[in-house]
Amino acid sequence: PEWAEPITWVTAEKIRKAARLFAEIKPSMMEWGCAIEHTPACFQTVRALLCLPSITGNIDQPGSWSFGMLPLPPFPQLFDKMPMDQQKKRLGYDDFKVLSGELAQLPSAHIPTIFNAIRTGEPYPVRTGFIFGNNALSTYGDVKTVFETLMALDYLVVAELYMTPTAEIADLILPVSTWAEVDALPAVPFYGQNVIMAQQKTFQYAECKQDEDIMVEICRRLGTEHGQESPQEVYDSMLRSTLDFGWEELKQMGFYEPEFKWQKYKENGFGTPTRKIELYSTRLQELGYDPLPYYEEPPESPYSTPELAHEFPLILITGARLPMFFQSEYRQLPKLRKGRPEPECELHPETAADLGVVTGDWVSIETKRGKCRQKVKLFEGIDPRVVHV
Repeated sequence: PEWAEPITWVTAEKIRKAARLFAEIKPSMMEWGCAIEHTPACFQTVRALLCLPSITGNIDQPGSWSFGMLPLPPFPQLFDKMPMDQQKKRLGYDDFKVLSGELAQLPSAHIPTIFNAIRTGEPYPVRTGFIFGNNALSTYGDVKTVFETLMALDYLVVAELYMTPTAEIADLILPVSTWAEVDALPAVPFYGQNVIMAQQKTFQYAECKQDEDIMVEICRRLGTEHGQESPQEVYDSMLRSTLDFGWEELKQMGFYEPEFKWQKYKENGFGTPTRKIELYSTRLQELGYDPLPYYEEPPESPYSTPELAHEFPLILITGARLPMFFQSEYRQLPKLRKGRPEPECELHPETAADLGVVTGDWVSIETKRGKCRQKVKLFEGIDPRVVHV
């Protein structure tokens, strides 16, 4: 605790108190958002958090951490239909084995590696981009680099609900359906415990299409061996693979929820090579990673780059919830935008006084990558060393 105190700004006494509260109160549960996943140490941080319920016995018990009972197989993925030599070309395969390589359950290319390949052509050129419902110019860090990267593509396609900044720079925009315009099967891989039929509530407008229909059409035009089935055919196949009914029957039922079972590990153990909860990961060790969680300071912080902290003395945070918005969503809706028509940054009154600014002043928030202008809003609940945008 004493080691962590200057890094976390939380006293050693409070750290001990929090640890004892979690360990002694049964059952205990822990939740976290995406903020801890936005640093290079995100993987090890989550691993450390997962160790806590394991060593305190708060695993798959009522009121504690539960393991889902997904009654369906995961949605089909085309990656496992590709030859292994092609799969190994996935950008990030060798360097990010858990996300992109052999340990990935739902493999994804590593986005920064993709961006680097677009700009440099290494390890091979990337000339075309296809973005579904992702406003990269508003949600990714270092927006100047993101913009330059997307503009370097020969052709960019964006499938979107709204004309976002990212859609504005696309060569082709495909209008997509909202969730209310389609039938869907919300069953989350490796997590859920039920199958819900999300029934279409309204007609699809104009030329909009469901995301999956767009993907199917691409597969058909490319003449791929797999991926040409309609979404409804895929749903039916998933249901019938493990249950005694299909898509049409589920539409009549509305949802399916099996009886939930606790302590499932008593039957088959855990999904590790040892069938135990592994605080010391044997699989990660095999892949050359540290088998135990470790701490890594962010690459830019008062402790890793004190000279940078001297030039830019405030810690910038983003993402605190606003009741009228959700992250970057809904800001384009006029009625909701009335709640915050202009961008605001939150400062502690003491910090504002030191800077000579008051509520309503326009100020520039600057990092070494760029700057933006926002209006000052005073908030006593924020740490004086922090600015929230």
